[in-house]
Amino acid sequence: MEQVYYIDLMEVYSKEDLQDLLVKELPLPDYYGKNLDAFNDALREFGDEWNVVFYNSKFAEHRLGNYFEELKRLCGEACEDMPGLLIRFFP
Repeated sequence: MEQVYYIDLMEVYSKEDLQDLLVKELPLPDYYGKNLDAFNDALREFGDEWNVVFYNSKFAEHRLGNYFEELKRLCGEACEDMPGLLIRFFP
């Protein structure tokens, strides 16, 4: 059964803010490493029926720069590899 998660990025000012928000909003394991490699692993292990909607992403994109671009890239690759995973970014 698909699980939908809405994640507001308005208050994300740092990598740590983003990782803390992911932990708060997604059912990530206790051992989650709070980095993009760990997020990629979690998506592939647990995200098969996730529908993740990031909104207010323009703020985080501006503040995080390359880190945010890397997040979007790994989300896109995970979605390509896993037909049950849907991740979208809205301004």
